[in-house]
Amino acid sequence: MPVWVMLRHNLVHMRDLLIGEFLIFALFGALFLGLLLFLKSRGSYRFRIREQIGTPKQIGREAFNSTRAVFIYNAIQIVMRLFILAFGFVLTFDARLPLWEVALSFPLIIIGHDTYFYWTHRVMHSKALFRLMHWEHHRSKGPTVFTSYSFSMLESVVQGAYPILYVALLPATFPTLIFFYSVAILHDVTVHSGVDLFPRWAIIGKPFGWICGTIHHDMHHEVGQMNYGLYTRFWDKLMGTEHPKFEAVYDYVHSPGNDGQAYRRVLHGRPPRVVEAPVAAPEPEPVG
Repeated sequence: MPVWVMLRHNLVHMRDLLIGEFLIFALFGALFLGLLLFLKSRGSYRFRIREQIGTPKQIGREAFNSTRAVFIYNAIQIVMRLFILAFGFVLTFDARLPLWEVALSFPLIIIGHDTYFYWTHRVMHSKALFRLMHWEHHRSKGPTVFTSYSFSMLESVVQGAYPILYVALLPATFPTLIFFYSVAILHDVTVHSGVDLFPRWAIIGKPFGWICGTIHHDMHHEVGQMNYGLYTRFWDKLMGTEHPKFEAVYDYVHSPGNDGQAYRRVLHGRPPRVVEAPVAAPEPEPVG
């Protein structure tokens, strides 16, 4: 098969993935942002983590960065595919895989991403790399759905490389990639949305409480470190990098008394803000 035919075949896949990524991101982002604005308009703190949401200036910056990141994802994947083709690998997904490999590829690509993200994320928090690679993402201390891919150009390259590294080394089909991008985008939008819809049994319940959820990652933005995980708490628990007050914050946010001050009251241990009622002026005494 001529190289130009293989390249065209791959570019068609990349075009379809790019369109799909934007559609999924726009749909899920609009749904979660709409839910947050609806809850705020009603004065409800049910599922809400923070008292405030992002400013228009912040959202505009994040939307620009996220759009740029998606294009960089696809650009770096095209470059990597050219590199792989040059060394004799053909990533066309034309060969039929055994059914057991197809079935295995779906959980395996997520497990691999969970590991890849934890370690690249933790390395980017080192003093040598944080300002260069990861600071842009942490400009959003109070994340919104658009923070999901608000990365620097270098971080976008690192995160965009994972799917091709996986495909080059492990079994995959085109549906595997569609599944991966759908899960990754939905998850990233969810954990940056400012609302936590995850049930307790999936987060901190026993024996199934291994999912990170929205509060887990939102706390990472609040404290700047700890809680490096993506999908699961596995690596944070194993490496001792989960914040010790995570479960207490989760319980506060999901309690009937949640008032959007979980970080102030539980995480930072500050007393609740008290608004004093104005003191009425004394009535003048009657004359005579």
